[in-house]
Amino acid sequence: MHFGLEGFLGLALYISLIAATLLSVFWRPITGIYYLAALIPLQTLRYHLNAYPLGGSMVGIIIVAVAVGILRKGGSILPKTPWTKLLLFYIFFTFLSLCLGSFYLDRPLPLPGDARFGVWQDYMTMPALLFVVAGLRPTQTEIRNLLIVMCLSTFVLDKGFWDTVSGRDFSTYNAELRDEGNMGYAGTNGLAAYEAQFATFLIALASYETKFWFRLGYYVLSGFSALCLMYSLSRGGYAALLVGWLFLGIVKQRKLLVFLLLFALSWTSLVPRAVQQRVMMSYDGKSGQLDHSAETRIELWTDAIVVFRSSPVLGTGFNTYAYMHRAMGSFGGYYQDTHNIYLKFLLETGVVGILLFVWLLIKTFYSGFRLFLRAQTPLFAALGLGLAVWVLCAAVANAFGDRWTFLQVNGYMWILAGLVSEGFVFESTVSAEASEKDATTQQFDNFDFAHDQVTS
Repeated sequence: MHFGLEGFLGLALYISLIAATLLSVFWRPITGIYYLAALIPLQTLRYHLNAYPLGGSMVGIIIVAVAVGILRKGGSILPKTPWTKLLLFYIFFTFLSLCLGSFYLDRPLPLPGDARFGVWQDYMTMPALLFVVAGLRPTQTEIRNLLIVMCLSTFVLDKGFWDTVSGRDFSTYNAELRDEGNMGYAGTNGLAAYEAQFATFLIALASYETKFWFRLGYYVLSGFSALCLMYSLSRGGYAALLVGWLFLGIVKQRKLLVFLLLFALSWTSLVPRAVQQRVMMSYDGKSGQLDHSAETRIELWTDAIVVFRSSPVLGTGFNTYAYMHRAMGSFGGYYQDTHNIYLKFLLETGVVGILLFVWLLIKTFYSGFRLFLRAQTPLFAALGLGLAVWVLCAAVANAFGDRWTFLQVNGYMWILAGLVSEGFVFESTVSAEASEKDATTQQFDNFDFAHDQVTS
């Protein structure tokens, strides 16, 4: 913080947590979402709360407080959304898979306090975010306020990362150059996935923004996020950004395609030498060999297929691979992740689970894209496009590792889904009112016509 207040940060966050909880229950439930959105990507800041009673459960406490506030105002915490039925079934299936995994690993059943139950619980907080945000029925002003909070939080994340890496020498690639910033255990690759997703989301917002300073702010922050992504040295993040860039160029802003072409032709002269080496080292054309990282991934993926074949329908159980200690011969150790979310879910939840997961991805992308095409309100059209490009970037980034189950990486996506759900409600209401108005007008026209006929 650079003001000598670092020692008071935890206490300030804890006091604000108490205030946000009480205000969510007894005043405006969206207060808790504002508070949570400010901290979602800043995992290391949230660590300061762990020193205080129940501080480590901050996310769950806020969600419960918001849910109670919604119920107190007569709302629903399971509102009708494009995802409701699918998510409820998905939550039920993953819990059954979690229990199945206990039998596979010969461990006690997953109850509160169990490490595996904690992983599942953390994962399920993200669908819960969608439900409470949709249940809030936020106004357009509240949505804009929430977007501002998300942008400010991302700026803090980017600035913290930039302050750390800007003084490093990127003339030659070295693994020690990489840094996760405030992303905590999501790692550098998690940071890169977030930056790619948020940068493209900001471009979607800017494409519909009519106020000059807001539009400029979106573009500047998007550029800052892309800059941080570049220095993250994450090839998966690079791929996600380029795919999102291409998508936005095709469906919304054609000029982005021109910039993308220019970048493709000149990128080696624009990026630091370490970034070039990081990209080019994936495959050595002379020796015909992959670099160690890529080779390790191939070996992990091959081994994942072997495990999948032992239980192809339902898999080994949710969150089991980390406990298998599968030995990898070429590097003499084991990983706790398959470094590909699709293979991880295929291995752990079987064909049934991977189909549900892919359905969830497609459903989320389609819902956002449909709102983008149909919305008459610019804000909701922008949110629909933003959700669609976020999911597309996430789908690419997760091919290189698990970037899906981390709240700090994808928590905002579930909030956006809740806002998109409100967009559908708002647009259907406007459409119904317009139809009713047209019908009333037509009745008056018919009455006037009949009156004229009688008079004549």
